[in-house]
Amino acid sequence: MAKAAKAAGKASAKSTPKKALTKSALLTHLSEKTKLSKKDVDLVLTEVVEVVKGQLTGKGVGKFVFPGLARITLTKVKAVKGGVEKINPLNKQKYITKDKPAYNKVIIRPIKALKEALK
Repeated sequence: MAKAAKAAGKASAKSTPKKALTKSALLTHLSEKTKLSKKDVDLVLTEVVEVVKGQLTGKGVGKFVFPGLARITLTKVKAVKGGVEKINPLNKQKYITKDKPAYNKVIIRPIKALKEALK
């Protein structure tokens, strides 16, 4: 009898595939835990995204700390001028580098508490 229960437990564990949480599943989970409606939870998440965008873009400070989760920073990568002749180390042929435009790079680093919790 115990073997049958273990086998049933293993079968159900194997049959449920591990997938990333979708937005709707996240909304459902948060609405059940907080006793808020899905619409209210969606508004909160949308506002969090807007605050992050505001902090990282133009007039913002370029940093945002999500308490207990992560630190998000924006770094500006400068343009790189091309036109330099180099040699490919694999086939020893010469080539000329191309220009690379400037761009903004978003870096997300976990908070120390999260790193410790996942060890």
